[in-house]
Amino acid sequence: MNSKKGEFYTAGKFAGKAGVTLRTIRYYDKKDLLKPTEYSESGYRLYSDQDFAVLQKILTLKFMGFSLEEIKMVMKEDSDKIDFKHSLHIQKHAIERKMENMAQILKAINETEQMLDSEDTLDWNKFIFIIKAINLEKISVQQFKNAANLKNRINLHDKYSTNKQGWHRWLFERIPFFKGAKILELGCGDGSFWLKNKDRLPKQCEITLTDISEGMIEDAKNNLVDMEKSFTFKVMDAQNITFQDSQFDIVIANQVIYYIQNREKVFLEINRVLKPKGVFYTATNGKNHMDELFSMVERFRDKIIFPTIKKINEFRLEDGETQLEQWFYPVQIYRYKDSLKVTEVEPLMDYVLSSPSNLNEILNEKDFEELKELFKNNIEKHGYMFITKDTGVIEAKKR
Repeated sequence: MNSKKGEFYTAGKFAGKAGVTLRTIRYYDKKDLLKPTEYSESGYRLYSDQDFAVLQKILTLKFMGFSLEEIKMVMKEDSDKIDFKHSLHIQKHAIERKMENMAQILKAINETEQMLDSEDTLDWNKFIFIIKAINLEKISVQQFKNAANLKNRINLHDKYSTNKQGWHRWLFERIPFFKGAKILELGCGDGSFWLKNKDRLPKQCEITLTDISEGMIEDAKNNLVDMEKSFTFKVMDAQNITFQDSQFDIVIANQVIYYIQNREKVFLEINRVLKPKGVFYTATNGKNHMDELFSMVERFRDKIIFPTIKKINEFRLEDGETQLEQWFYPVQIYRYKDSLKVTEVEPLMDYVLSSPSNLNEILNEKDFEELKELFKNNIEKHGYMFITKDTGVIEAKKR
């Protein structure tokens, strides 16, 4: 796997061997995506064999529909480890999903073309099917982005939270796990909740982790590989839970419900799969969560939109009880006391760029630099940037 020691290529030879232009290599260097491994005594860029793996990943992500800023975040996340097998595994699944979606789109277009040649009456549903197939392709790319971006959002909280207990440890203590319980987590992400509590997993429990994103499930499997016997993994949409009635003692949805469009269907499904005395634990945020950060960015350019904030506002700590009470009673809210004191600019930029928004459509390279300067000035003025954390968990017992 390792590059041959001492074997380096000038930028021109590296570009020629990879089949890209020298201008591309220089541009990726300028964007801090692909830096030279070394420089010659004369100052020429020198690249190693391992840099081909880096270039391959950049081009794959570009093919998947990532912007250069998004690619930069993903590359930065992987910069401390050379794990080619895991990286290729995730890319393979993403490309396979893209190929499946593209095949569906091509099939739909071919069928529509044949209809136009052979039929007098148009079936407009054929065009609707093409639209849906194209939208499915967009969703697939977004799921891959979510898997790549999640760690950037988690890292900010892990590094700068004033509550040193940590969110995942606190949440674990709010849930009364017991020996032999059957547990279902919806939207497990990369499995961080269980990884952060691996020293105290409930004994003899059956834990099923699900997520709509195959990329997330692969990340969870890799993160929990040492504890794999404790878990069952399944790609699944929370709006269509594929388990029989009354199967689980505990259902967990950690910061995921506000992403789901049809929450009533999800609550109905959760109620269905819970045992008669089962309990649903759903973590969400309050109205003031991360307000200083997002307000600052939105004031920076008034056309910037963070769709996630709007979604969170549809299911908050303040109104979650009302939405749940049709299926669950009683409902109890527990708030987690915490805030952020961020002393560095880059983690703020990573967090903002990893959050769903139209930043890349609105801001150019100069704007990004100005936004960094805005964060820097705030930190220098106060010694840190203070950000409110308003989050907690809702405990809802099956009616």
